[in-house]
Amino acid sequence: MDLDVLNTVVQLVSGALIGACIGMTGIGGGVLLLPVLTLGFGLPPTVAVGTAHLYSCLCKLPAVFFHFRQGTIRFRTSAYFLAGAVPVSVAVALWITGYAGDMDPADPAWRELQTNLRQFIAAVVILSGLLILWHTFMRPVSRAVKDRAAQESRAGRLGQAARRISARITSAKIVLAVALGAFIGALIAATSVGSGILIVPLMIIVYRLNAVDTVGSSIFIALSLTFTSSIIYAGSSQLDLAIAVTMAAGSLAGVPLGVRMSRRLPERYLQITITGLVLAAGGIMLFGG
Repeated sequence: MDLDVLNTVVQLVSGALIGACIGMTGIGGGVLLLPVLTLGFGLPPTVAVGTAHLYSCLCKLPAVFFHFRQGTIRFRTSAYFLAGAVPVSVAVALWITGYAGDMDPADPAWRELQTNLRQFIAAVVILSGLLILWHTFMRPVSRAVKDRAAQESRAGRLGQAARRISARITSAKIVLAVALGAFIGALIAATSVGSGILIVPLMIIVYRLNAVDTVGSSIFIALSLTFTSSIIYAGSSQLDLAIAVTMAAGSLAGVPLGVRMSRRLPERYLQITITGLVLAAGGIMLFGG
């Protein structure tokens, strides 16, 4: 088999497996994808981050379209968050790509940058894995939120509840959302990790959105950030277009399969198993050199 064809097949299968994991457990793509790109495909960390941004952007487009049609994106709430996230993420992405783009790969400073970024990404991956475990064992709390939203929907009071929540958006909450958005925007721009595992709980805690609006708004925010970062990383050639598109195509096939499998397999055990793999991959990235 031709080497290029084999690489394409491996990328498609890898994307399908990551998509299946997302469909089965809801664990975000960035935390799974980065170890694959760096350890499996040998991409430099800066290129891996740019590739992961484009991959995430392509995978989130259909979801945002679906949530937009369903009316489950809170655009005003998302705008507060993006007001802090977008400028900082642009600045961080420009700094990383500009710094890496001006260097010769043979330069020791370039290797030092890639090593430092890889270790930082590994630390974020490990922390994300631990946060996923925490969410797994705190599932009764999130389930109660979902049940409350479902009851409101069945009673026909979802629109009234949304208006009551919207009315309680204070100046303090807006400032908090902008500040948290700036922090998460910087983290996502530098690592592509955190668009789901960090934004979702913050949307619930700060704005107390119902489950459906939380998911729709968080995906819209993540799409906005990954789209912006993708353009910047691509402009500095810190992105592998072929790998991103191929793996995204594989994921689009893998997600529905994962959703079907999740109905037959214990979700908690799946999440613990996959999180264990994430933690192991993060450890290898951190200490493997």
